Amino acid sequence: MGADIYSSLSGANASWDHIDRLSQDIANSSTVGFKRAPVTFTLEGEGTEAMAAAYTSATVDGPDLSDGPIKRDGNPTHLALQGRGFFVVDADGTDRLTRAGDFRLDAEGTLVTQDGHAVLGSGGEIQFEPGQDFLVDRTGRVFDTDGNELDQLRLEISDSLRQVGGNLWEAVSMSRTATDVQVEQGALEGSNADPVGIMVELIEASRYFEAYQRAMQTSDEMDQQLNNTGRR
Repeated sequence: MGADIYSSLSGANASWDHIDRLSQDIANSSTVGFKRAPVTFTLEGEGTEAMAAAYTSATVDGPDLSDGPIKRDGNPTHLALQGRGFFVVDADGTDRLTRAGDFRLDAEGTLVTQDGHAVLGSGGEIQFEPGQDFLVDRTGRVFDTDGNELDQLRLEISDSLRQVGGNLWEAVSMSRTATDVQVEQGALEGSNADPVGIMVELIEASRYFEAYQRAMQTSDEMDQQLNNTGRR
């Protein structure tokens, strides 16, 4: 078997990883606060000229932090972010970051995510009295209707993030207070995954995958011809 087949195989694997990531983006094109995580391709091995022992690898980058579209619905527990920053939530005792601001109040009056993770402020969980109305300003300060400040949303950012599922992100490096972010109450941030653009990218990735498959098939056929020639 020729070594060239391994280069084609690495390209096919990288293209498949790209297709898988794009499929996730399309599936989340209507998910609140979803952030795309683009794929980067790296050329590895000895040399990059034709027939060299070069291989392709694909890695998923951190999130694309470009803003998604704002959809205003007037729900006071819904909060949208614009700029570079995340809400902080308590996911089973671990701080996680999210842009999904479709929050609600649970039976105890705690502001939580749709999955029940408590939204965190400077004093821990953010809680309200039954029937209490509240306001959130653009800096994330939480007030009652009399203008008394109740809490401050934790809004943070990290230089290195890893997606951990459920629209949650883990801060790989130390997170810090986000300074370039604004909060809008009564609104939700949509996904920044553009389905039309992703479909175009998906078609291109599929064509690359098919091309690598043909290259592997051609390499295998050439090997068979060489073996048959050697037996004569």
